[in-house]
Amino acid sequence: MPSTNYAYVNDKFVPESEAKVSIFDRGFLHGDAAFETMRVYGGKIFLLQQHLARLSDTLAALQIPAQPPMRSLIQELVIRNAVQDGVVRLTVTRGQDQPTIIVTAHPRKFEVRPLRAIISAIRVHTQLAQYKTANRLSYTLAKLEAERAGADEALLLNESGCIAEFSASNIFIVKDTTLFTPPIKDGLLPGVTRAVVLELAKALKLPSCEESLLPGHLDTADEVFATNSLIEIAPVINWTRKPNFTARLHATYRKLVGEFLT
Repeated sequence: MPSTNYAYVNDKFVPESEAKVSIFDRGFLHGDAAFETMRVYGGKIFLLQQHLARLSDTLAALQIPAQPPMRSLIQELVIRNAVQDGVVRLTVTRGQDQPTIIVTAHPRKFEVRPLRAIISAIRVHTQLAQYKTANRLSYTLAKLEAERAGADEALLLNESGCIAEFSASNIFIVKDTTLFTPPIKDGLLPGVTRAVVLELAKALKLPSCEESLLPGHLDTADEVFATNSLIEIAPVINWTRKPNFTARLHATYRKLVGEFLT
């Protein structure tokens, strides 16, 4: 059955079935594009401004001369598609002769569930990892590796062997009541949810530290959890021994979402 949803494509709202991108678009040909994935709660896009700011940084780094659509236009698409709880994806490619801008919005239910993870043989490219580009091949291969091993996620290391990030989320380690996460320089995306968790830790007076981490830290961790805009805060159970802070942080995160909706 054809989709009844609308998409926003280059300044127009069109039925998804009529949305088109050129086969010569550089985003299609080379992954020469940036994107953001955002969570919708109660018909409202959570942390939209932070996502748009990160997108602007990525576009500047990729030298793609495009201006993302206004907040009101993205929100209008959510309303047109009657999305109460779901996901919005905003993609900007270099295009063919000029940039292509695409926004989609779909209803989707999310359940916070524990994850199992492996350490991938794939390494991140530290120079590009800090930008959310459409060139996701290394992360795709790492996720496929995890699936073959019967796991949910794959943890990627950088060229120096330090922990970087999961294939689609950031990593936190709890040890002796202190929260640790790798610094951006170690080859990870500056996650929007990651930043929120660091702020929540301050509010809860939980010590936190951004420092380089080795795979051996997983063996001695009390807790390990993953964060992104869609899964929020999810425990990684095969590296978690004393669950406590993950649940506490997630409850505080959900409270923040509730305040956003009031």
